[in-house]
Amino acid sequence: MVMSIQKTHILIIAPIFYGSGTGSAVYYQLLVRELEKYGFKCSVISEKATEEQSPLMSGQFYPLFPRRTGKRKRFWQDIGVYALQNLSYRHLESIINEAQPNIVLVHSSFYALPGLFGYFMSSIMRDKRLSIDFILDVRDVLFSLDKVILFRKHNAIIACSKNVKKKLISGGLPKHKINLIPVIQEHISVSQVTINEMLETHGLQGKEFIFYAGLIKEIKAVDVLLDAFINYVYPKQPDVYLVMSGYLKTSSSSILLALNAPNVYYLGNLPRSSTLALMAGANLCVNLSPNESISRFSLEALALSRPVLLPPNVPEFEKHCPDFVVHGRNSADIAAQIIAAYQHPHVPDYPIAQHAPQQVVQQYIEIFEGVS
Repeated sequence: MVMSIQKTHILIIAPIFYGSGTGSAVYYQLLVRELEKYGFKCSVISEKATEEQSPLMSGQFYPLFPRRTGKRKRFWQDIGVYALQNLSYRHLESIINEAQPNIVLVHSSFYALPGLFGYFMSSIMRDKRLSIDFILDVRDVLFSLDKVILFRKHNAIIACSKNVKKKLISGGLPKHKINLIPVIQEHISVSQVTINEMLETHGLQGKEFIFYAGLIKEIKAVDVLLDAFINYVYPKQPDVYLVMSGYLKTSSSSILLALNAPNVYYLGNLPRSSTLALMAGANLCVNLSPNESISRFSLEALALSRPVLLPPNVPEFEKHCPDFVVHGRNSADIAAQIIAAYQHPHVPDYPIAQHAPQQVVQQYIEIFEGVS
């Protein structure tokens, strides 16, 4: 298949696209925006969006998956929604046939949990009548190695970080099939007026605070962050606050209790604009999650030139700013690192330019041209 960029139709299958402030939503919105600048037609299959979340795109938005109820972890409700989502996969083939894309870009999270996605996608990819290239976009390291056999069926694989690439190779995926493409990060800035308004809205004006934004769940090490702050940072720095935002995805009683501890502010999930304003106003941005590729939160903090502590196990961070990486899960040690970074703030010299949209989208285009 010879590709004409002006006629190329990209269909993205994403877990969330119009969500407020989630890393996946921000990523694919940025990617679509950049691809459209180069003449690509972009359509998206994702979860249902409300009317006010439906801006115009060059292609079609297919609201196939059920909206996750408030994103808060409720076991039986979550099970029911996930069952409905699995049933919805049976419509993938008809949507693909209707859309007639040249390329289907699939988010790897659909393979992360037991379900029917792999079955339906394998059936579609076996259909010789379809002149489509299937590309898997692997956005994290949380996939199990036994899923890599399903990954191999795609024409190409995108890895967003070196630790993702390493795990794919350890699962038996051929190196030549993996394309390492950095996470997109556009230039961002926040005015002091906006920062002041956001601080006032949340009762933080005049307060010094440490900030985390992301899913509130154990896999993100928020339990460790809370323990380090409550039991070690706060007793030594009683005037500093820990501010957290993001979807509450845990039923842990200890975490829920800790979110109400003195000097801990949990703000719920916020729009991206609000998150960026709080990030810009924070004394220190902290992410301890050991399961990241390159997290959106950390990347945005770096783009805003904020003092940060960065998650472990990310080769790019280990290479360029090792002194800012937090290792281990010992709360006392982590607290000592937090206090040092708070008292003596520094901004890492990280090469953020490699994440610039114009550079990243060119790498996507090279893959789109090369798979056929």
